[in-house]
Amino acid sequence: METSLRTVRLSSIIEQVEDALLTVLKENVSGQCKVDAFPNNPALYDFDGLPAALLIHYTGSRFAPAKGPANTTQARAMEFSLVLLVRSLRGEGGAYAHLDDIRLAIQGRSFAGAGPAALARDQLNEEKDGVWRWEIRVSLPIPAVARNYQPPAPLMRPGFSTP
Repeated sequence: METSLRTVRLSSIIEQVEDALLTVLKENVSGQCKVDAFPNNPALYDFDGLPAALLIHYTGSRFAPAKGPANTTQARAMEFSLVLLVRSLRGEGGAYAHLDDIRLAIQGRSFAGAGPAALARDQLNEEKDGVWRWEIRVSLPIPAVARNYQPPAPLMRPGFSTP
């Protein structure tokens, strides 16, 4: 009988923060707006029948230098992109109302230990075939703690066995 071992990896901090953002936005943005993680193939994403959709993905981090050789922890600012797809600009289902809902839902909040959230910018990226595409950039500070490696102790020698 063969036993297979399976390694279960915990969710990364990126996934944890993204999941927390999704939860808060689903609860606080109008029901006219579908909130989801970015699909694997964004070009094929279709929000047919809905006035709006909000898609979220991680865009990267900025790291501050460590504060010395003994303190290897660095300040990290995780950045997420919230892409709002809408069919109109004004009114209840329009971009302007959704942009305010999004800002009010996340500004100043913490998500899975990262935060408080600071909005970096929002801007219109394009209008194509009646769909307006906005991008909201959010920055979330969190410490980046280095893995603790145990250095070899001085005067440590490899053990040899004698017959």
